[in-house]
Amino acid sequence: MTSPKVTIAPVTAVDQPYALKLGTKLLITLTVENIESQGQDYQLKGSQLPSDCYTLGALAMSADPGHPNQIEVLIHPTEVAAIGKHQLKLQLVSSEGGILWEDQVYLQFLVADDIEIMLTPDLTFVKDGVGVYQLLITNTSRFERVLTVQPTGLPVRNGLTFKAEPVQLDLGPDQTGKVDLMVQPRRWWLRPWLGKGRKFQFQVDLQDTNGIPLPQLLAQAGLVWQPYPRSHGLKLLGLLLLALGTSSALLWQFIWRQPTGPAIAALRSSQTIVPQTGQEDIQLSWTVKNSQQLSKVVILREHQGQSEVAKTFRFDQGIPKELQRSPLNQNSNFCEYEQPETGVLACTGITTGTTNPGKYQFKVQAFSSDNASEPIATQTTGLIAFKPKAVPLITRFYAPASRTNASTSGPVAAATPGPIKLNWEIANPSQLTEVQIMTVDANNAEAALLQRYRLGNGKLPETLSKYCRFTPTLTCQNVPTAARKPGQYFFKITASYQQEQQPFTLSKTIGPMNVQTENLRIASFLINGQKAPAQYVLKPGQNHVNLTWKVEGGNNPSVAILPSPGKIPVAGSMKYQLNPQQPGAITLQATDLNGKQVLKTVAIGSTVAKVPTNRPKPPVSQAKPKKTAQVKPAPPLPFIAAYPPPFSPEPAVLRQNPLPPLPARPTPPRATRPRRPVSKPVVSRPPQPRPRVAIKSSPKPKYSPAALKEAQLVTRGLVVARQNRKIVLNGSTWNKTQDAIKLLRRGYSREAAAKRAGVPLWKLNVLVSLGQRTR
Repeated sequence: MTSPKVTIAPVTAVDQPYALKLGTKLLITLTVENIESQGQDYQLKGSQLPSDCYTLGALAMSADPGHPNQIEVLIHPTEVAAIGKHQLKLQLVSSEGGILWEDQVYLQFLVADDIEIMLTPDLTFVKDGVGVYQLLITNTSRFERVLTVQPTGLPVRNGLTFKAEPVQLDLGPDQTGKVDLMVQPRRWWLRPWLGKGRKFQFQVDLQDTNGIPLPQLLAQAGLVWQPYPRSHGLKLLGLLLLALGTSSALLWQFIWRQPTGPAIAALRSSQTIVPQTGQEDIQLSWTVKNSQQLSKVVILREHQGQSEVAKTFRFDQGIPKELQRSPLNQNSNFCEYEQPETGVLACTGITTGTTNPGKYQFKVQAFSSDNASEPIATQTTGLIAFKPKAVPLITRFYAPASRTNASTSGPVAAATPGPIKLNWEIANPSQLTEVQIMTVDANNAEAALLQRYRLGNGKLPETLSKYCRFTPTLTCQNVPTAARKPGQYFFKITASYQQEQQPFTLSKTIGPMNVQTENLRIASFLINGQKAPAQYVLKPGQNHVNLTWKVEGGNNPSVAILPSPGKIPVAGSMKYQLNPQQPGAITLQATDLNGKQVLKTVAIGSTVAKVPTNRPKPPVSQAKPKKTAQVKPAPPLPFIAAYPPPFSPEPAVLRQNPLPPLPARPTPPRATRPRRPVSKPVVSRPPQPRPRVAIKSSPKPKYSPAALKEAQLVTRGLVVARQNRKIVLNGSTWNKTQDAIKLLRRGYSREAAAKRAGVPLWKLNVLVSLGQRTR
């Protein structure tokens, strides 16, 4: 079958997807024409869309060039489907496995309108009072909803204030609740002086406390604020005059007046009114604009009503030597030009020479080169409380990329390659001597791992330099830990410091945190350096192969090569000995602690040469001289597999059955020579050819309309059971039922599919009955 003509109705496109609300259905019809190979079967397959959101019609059909075939596809997004754009990929596959046709159906899932909201009246007129509205909310869904009323202005913060009574509603199925809403405009300058009034728009948003999606189009209403009385016209005139005067002053300040000297743009301190740093001095930071004309900077310190010059820095010849930044990792006490072309000078962490505890206030004065006696700019800090050598304090300790898992009580680290990463912040870090991170396995506390980082003189070790910085607190982000294997872990941070020659420690613990495992899979399986095929043919005289494998993911997987040598490492290589007479099969099997299993089987075959038939030797008297005969090329050797070829892949539950043993090759009885008189000539009998043993394979199931119909009924019943919350998504029953559906589509009976998939037969019967009700 080649080049069929397929028509899809309705037609969709990438920029024009079909909009479908959750809980509704869409029937897509496929018309198949121009099938050239009559009598052969072809099958419809779908992908790229969750299987519980669509149902395929007649999956397998026979090609008939004279009559077009129609196939129906039912789209039924569940209530828990993701909102947004989706696409369904459809393929027509021949019975030989070739793809005849494929196309995409573009969809857009919208929120189901299971909440009805009505706001009355649509418009109110107020002068100095409050607009009163009534809100009716009806729950048309089958679940209990807890809704929070959130009125907002259009646009947000448009000058309206709201008060709802009650704010939260608890509505059962088909239950209606009433909310009284009062709206009042607040900003007096928004009230018009003339005209018909100012109109405000607002809407009432709803928020579900359980996180269930809500309709996007909610209730909207309006409020008209009527204008001021005419007697307030004088107020309008006064405001206009004030605005005109302010505008003139601003224009004069920013347009006509040009800056003539340096200006201090910002001044900040490393301290606050509460002592929170362990630095031995108070540090100031500031920014100076127009620093080309800067001659000097003076720092004044005020304490207990007395003022004194703390430090003076001269900038006549540029940045003074004591303020130049020498090493690139210097974090404080330096100045540099942020924008040399505009003369913006930034000074960071300048020490003031303050050593005694107390409350201080600092003034930074900038002097111009035109007038070195009077400061041209002055900035003053707030009141600063200083306490030298304050003790360190762990203020924050957490894992930034953690999330909560519904099945566990603690956070769960995302299943990404690499260890769990931690963030922490430590105030007053100047006295820190060491930071330790301890990783404790919740199931094996004795296997705790310790990471130690030594600090000294305000410098970070190389292992922390790319994760941490002083700001002036010690802030570290995304520091990798020793938690790499799946499991539950606790993390403890311990900070060591010295005060008055005495060592002290402080610590903080978080956890438990779960590290999830990746899916168990066979990353690679090679035979003699090539990807392992389904069948491997041995060359004449070959008695071994070189195997290379690698298994990834899973929870502590156990890997084995069957039938021998058995258990092996998760990755490696070996020389595998074979018996050329009975090569058999090689199976790479991996099973983790959660019971998940994957395997790869390769059937090993050999070539068998044709056995020549022994002819009787003529008597010596009748022997003729041998003639030289031309040697004809031998025909190609047929492939004889010692193991039945593998069929299409089955679910993991079905593949756990052991492989059938190889049939024994019967040994024909030896022919005995009959006794004969000596006088008779000796005539040798030609040996009887040994019978070749045929390998019987189990009959493959055939596609049938009845089996496909049962698979469709079970699929519909499974969707209904999932919607009614009778079956948990991706649970044990869900996965086993999916395996049973695949077996039914391949032609197995209901009893055989239930037995092979491990599903009780009564459960399949219940799902079939549910599927029949929804037809």
